[in-house]
Amino acid sequence: MVVRRADTLGMCSGVRSALALVDRALRDNPDTPVSTLGPLVHNTAVVAEYRARGVAPVEAPSEIASGILVLRTHGVAPGVRAAFERPGLRVVDATCPNVRRIHNLVTDHESRGFTVVVVGDPAHDEVRGIAGHVRNPMVIATAAEAETADIAMPAFVVGQTTLSREAYEAVCAVVRRRFPGVLIADTTCPSTERRRESLLRLAERVDALVVIGGKTSANTRWLYEAARSTGRPSWLIEGPAELPDGIAGFGSVGITAGASTPDRLVDAVEAALLALAEKPTAAGQ
Repeated sequence: MVVRRADTLGMCSGVRSALALVDRALRDNPDTPVSTLGPLVHNTAVVAEYRARGVAPVEAPSEIASGILVLRTHGVAPGVRAAFERPGLRVVDATCPNVRRIHNLVTDHESRGFTVVVVGDPAHDEVRGIAGHVRNPMVIATAAEAETADIAMPAFVVGQTTLSREAYEAVCAVVRRRFPGVLIADTTCPSTERRRESLLRLAERVDALVVIGGKTSANTRWLYEAARSTGRPSWLIEGPAELPDGIAGFGSVGITAGASTPDRLVDAVEAALLALAEKPTAAGQ
């Protein structure tokens, strides 16, 4: 078996920056408890690693009295942050710069009289954070919902950064048709697009695909859907223990990883695949 990596995969700069903030807080404040507001990123292995180092996710102000609280990369509504701000508790903002840009955009446009429309999963942390920056947001998840949405004009549309460009454009196309003159921002995360494009190139060179990342991660799920769309046998796994039976039977396997997947997990999966390739088959023993 030949194992090939996508030329763009794994942690994006926003996630690396957020983890660096937590590492710095731990290093510079050894006697101060450090927590994160919810999971710092949507990756089980990363959250478990930091929990082992004493960094526990919290969900409510009542769960933390003092110390350092790091806001997750997905961002939060101003009211959520305000609920945690108090003497003795230092809040550190690890919001992804791409998400912070959207917060600024929606706040500015609502102040100028625009209806803010957010395209994305209404249950996702990022979408809740964006919607929380305006008074009367409208959240649309699908093109079908856009067909019946009653949007007051003028309107300004943004999208969850981890949506694929195709998914975002499908909703925006309906909104453009129904509401001429609507303003639509390009908010798709560049790293999400680069990973998808790299995956599609990789698919042309391999027999099967493995996507590594948290199963609750939106960008990883979109990457997995892109892998499936190629027609190659594809799997979404969180680590080497989840590699499927029979994968050693493929002549070549491509691997990619979501934007919150640590390098060590990519290395571990690659090593596990190469180890499988070296094992003699039953027929060859």
